[in-house]
Amino acid sequence: MIRLLYVSTGLPNLNYKDVSAILEHAQLNNKAHNITGALAYNGESFAQVIEGKEADINQLMRNIKLDSRHASVVEMMRKPITQRAYADWSMKMIESKDFDELIAAMAL
Repeated sequence: MIRLLYVSTGLPNLNYKDVSAILEHAQLNNKAHNITGALAYNGESFAQVIEGKEADINQLMRNIKLDSRHASVVEMMRKPITQRAYADWSMKMIESKDFDELIAAMAL
């Protein structure tokens, strides 16, 4: 099992409805593939930490990189884990005014 953190740039015209749709899709898809994690959006950028089997995470990252709602996907951290930090969240939206601090916390 692995934990992966990535950041990306959202398109300038993304609105609350778009971000809600991304979150809803992630929750359904992740639950089906036993992927857990958290998503943050600060109005410009996304940060997402995801946990699961490496093959499932790799497929999810391929899908994310093809998603036209954001660009410049950069993998910040990938590490093997034995225990999930986000076991109860198929995908949880986290709001934070201090985006950099949130990314640092997600990378632990």
